[in-house]
Amino acid sequence: MRVLLVDDHELVAETLAVSLRGEGIEVVRCAPIHPEAVLTSIDEHRPNLVLLDLHLGGQNALPLIAPAIERGCRVVMLTGETDIVVLAECVEAGASGVLSKGASFDRLLDELQRVARGEELLSVRRRDELSSALRHARAEEERRLTPFAALTAKERAVLAALMEGSSAEQIAGRTFVSLSTVRSQIAAVLSKLGVNSQLSAVAAARAAEWHPTD
Repeated sequence: MRVLLVDDHELVAETLAVSLRGEGIEVVRCAPIHPEAVLTSIDEHRPNLVLLDLHLGGQNALPLIAPAIERGCRVVMLTGETDIVVLAECVEAGASGVLSKGASFDRLLDELQRVARGEELLSVRRRDELSSALRHARAEEERRLTPFAALTAKERAVLAALMEGSSAEQIAGRTFVSLSTVRSQIAAVLSKLGVNSQLSAVAAARAAEWHPTD
């Protein structure tokens, strides 16, 4: 089995690589500078398995799972992440399993050997648990953001400006439209969000974790 170990924590990665090599597993290190470097390493070394840290230098490695699988690898996430929704997203993207960085080396080795044998790392029960958590999170997100979906592009821009602390006069001056037009847009935002003040609209947007691009 050839494992591509992708982790930007030098000490953790080197310790793990040495331990795995001691068990007769071929390990190739990849210290990612950018996501393309990981895919280049896969193309170059043709590993059977990619052991992928979820957080690489502040970047989320989730988008790397599907391209790695398309290149014929199985992907196992190695992470300290505990948010079940995030872990579920990894499995949804195609990861064979998710291993905790806090797990013992013996368990990690056992899991990798199972992958090498083509076994499933996740039980049906665990998959169902992750899937249920993801569905619930997305349903909750949809519920939170539904009122904002009715906003037009200009209304979203106005709401974003209000969240930044801009007044109607400032918005009008910056967007080169009349003050009455901006006030009409603000009124439409309040109506669609079911609130009666600009302050309440801003509070609702922040509580829903809304962003103008949503």
